[in-house]
Amino acid sequence: MLDADRNRMLMEVGAGTPMGEVMRRYWHPLAASSELEGKKWNMRVRLLGEDLVLFRDRQGRHSLITEACPHRRASLAYGIPTDEGIRCPYHGWEFGHRGQCLSQPNEPEKSSFRNKVAIPAYPVEEMGGMFWAYLGPQEQKPLLPRIDGFVTDGTIRMLGRTLIPVNWLQIMENSLDPIHTEWLHGHTYEFIKEQKGAKTKVAISARHEKIAFREFEHGITKHRLLAGHSEDSDDWKIGHPVVFPNILSVGNGDEASRYYAFQIRVPADDTHTLHLWYTAYVPPKGVKVAPELLDKVHVYDVPLR
Repeated sequence: MLDADRNRMLMEVGAGTPMGEVMRRYWHPLAASSELEGKKWNMRVRLLGEDLVLFRDRQGRHSLITEACPHRRASLAYGIPTDEGIRCPYHGWEFGHRGQCLSQPNEPEKSSFRNKVAIPAYPVEEMGGMFWAYLGPQEQKPLLPRIDGFVTDGTIRMLGRTLIPVNWLQIMENSLDPIHTEWLHGHTYEFIKEQKGAKTKVAISARHEKIAFREFEHGITKHRLLAGHSEDSDDWKIGHPVVFPNILSVGNGDEASRYYAFQIRVPADDTHTLHLWYTAYVPPKGVKVAPELLDKVHVYDVPLR
């Protein structure tokens, strides 16, 4: 059990905090790329304690900037796209992809005041039908990691999401706990069904005979051996990777039914986490799928009860 100070050090993700600075050295998924198409140009994003706007300019380029215009604090979530960036809806100040002020329509023509104005802006890249953002120092920006499943072509992609009022570390700690599945997702689920008059038995309620954890280059794999299963089973032999800092791989099926599935816990702030379920299904050989369904993320929002 950690003391309060150490717990706080791991949980706080704002700029200037130890964990906040670590998190800013990684790419984080924000939204499906299909959400900024057609008549949708801007969307609000809260990431690592910052209120931001993801936007598309008239040339189709994307960027992430702070939400509040520095002039009168109006929201750029209602901004007007331009060829080079976005205009504030209140007085028309225009900002580019690096956060620089490009124009101030009602200032004197020769005024250089715009050169003294800038707002925080962050790079955005697209992968697996999602937008990813990097909030750290530009000179230390890593490559966006090409993880299997996000870069596999010819898949049907689904993205479920919900905003949970808990800290990101609480969810990731749960990801490394193999035993809770036996009881919470197994026996407790069976008991809930029993109370509704249904006799249900789920496979995950089998007893955990062995558990193990192994480090690898990018994180930790957790392993479980369930009663009645062989040590050659994927759950024990391969395990489930937890990719640092906040991605859990929960399965990839078999040759007959291939899929990639991830749970990603994106820290919105110290007390809220954007919980993403990302799945990429690989259609079986010989099965024809409409082209418009492939490699485009289909989003469904899951409300909290």
